[in-house]
Amino acid sequence: MNERERIELLMKCYELSPSQFAEKTGIQRASVSHILSGRNKPSLEVLLKIYDAFPELDLKWLMTGAGEEPVTASKSAVSAVPSVENSLFSQPEHEQPELQQVLNVVQSRQEQASQRPVRQQQQQRVVVERQPRRTAVTKAQQQPVNEKRIKEIRIFYTDGTYETLFPEK
Repeated sequence: MNERERIELLMKCYELSPSQFAEKTGIQRASVSHILSGRNKPSLEVLLKIYDAFPELDLKWLMTGAGEEPVTASKSAVSAVPSVENSLFSQPEHEQPELQQVLNVVQSRQEQASQRPVRQQQQQRVVVERQPRRTAVTKAQQQPVNEKRIKEIRIFYTDGTYETLFPEK
């Protein structure tokens, strides 16, 4: 069993997709893809990152293939998932006093904002009008610059032809 096959077995045991595996181990997705396709072999750095992410693995098995395979890895992965009974979302609302307090504060602020009279809200808006800044015009700005004239205009068509237009004198 080569390194690629051991990594594939590890991903199967933990039921991870290549992108999930890359995220969990801290390896770039492209590197994982190249390893799984057989283009590259995993470097020592990659193998050590895998071992850091899965410390329950036998390092000797990961490096050489000799040693204990991660047969129980899927069982430990399943047991690591918290049960639904202990989930935050499964608790009844009466057991979440902090959440209820936050909801009460938000609702009271919304009610206060909606009870403000419309005039008071309109008075709070301030309209600022800007006057254009007037600057003095110097003689240098008044003198005309060399007048540019159109010499010709070319129109290119999608069929590869073009037309040249000249201004009338």
